[in-house]
Amino acid sequence: MFDVSTITEMKIHQHSYWNPIIQFQLSEDTYPHWNIFCIEEGIFEYQVMDQKGEAQFGDIIFCPPNIPLKRKAITPLKFHFLRFSFKNIEHYHLPIGKIKILDTDRLSSTYTHLRSMAFNETKLSKRWKAHLIYDLLQLYNMENQLLTIDNQPKIKDPVIAKAIQQMHEQAFTNITIQNIASNFGLSSVQFTRRFQASIGIPPIEYLTLLRLRKARTLLLETDYTIDDIASRCGYSNGFYFSRIFSKKMKMSPSNFRKLHRI
Repeated sequence: MFDVSTITEMKIHQHSYWNPIIQFQLSEDTYPHWNIFCIEEGIFEYQVMDQKGEAQFGDIIFCPPNIPLKRKAITPLKFHFLRFSFKNIEHYHLPIGKIKILDTDRLSSTYTHLRSMAFNETKLSKRWKAHLIYDLLQLYNMENQLLTIDNQPKIKDPVIAKAIQQMHEQAFTNITIQNIASNFGLSSVQFTRRFQASIGIPPIEYLTLLRLRKARTLLLETDYTIDDIASRCGYSNGFYFSRIFSKKMKMSPSNFRKLHRI
């Protein structure tokens, strides 16, 4: 998660739309401002610092100022390229590498608006473009903070699909991400990368969503103690459960029960 609350006065320096491009003229380039690649169609390989992989529709690649961006087209591409800067922002406020937008209908609509303004350099169009990019940043944050088990995207990776099934079946035991990864012959790092590429959040975050959904139900529909609920939701003790719950829900389990119980 990254903080966009302190972003002020986004300035668009360049917006180009490529439709299509078969291959990049340069295998890498460096830009004086933050830059993003918003892919409409096709697949390309990228590397920004230690972040690398493949990107396609739904993915946005972020690269900081003066950092080389390596890229190679795998298939013909349609994409938006934008350079921008902010006042009152440090590098850590934005992601580096790939983020995934889950609401692809909303993303398609944004790209339609951007296409209509491609290469338009008027002050008004730049303000509109800044609004659209800021909106995508907020949308990404919202999706990752409010993602539920019931609105997960279609999973194309068969290993991750099976892993999620296992997580649903064993979420309330003492299962760990390392256990799940080893079941599929992957290291924890490999599994986490593949899971996040498919779902948009790390596996531990998904496991926490499963557990907290059950915890909320038990808090509201039973008289179980906090320790009992912790045990029934896969946590070793009530203290650790309360700390996780409070961090995610912005209130303690006891306060949640008092506030929402009918």
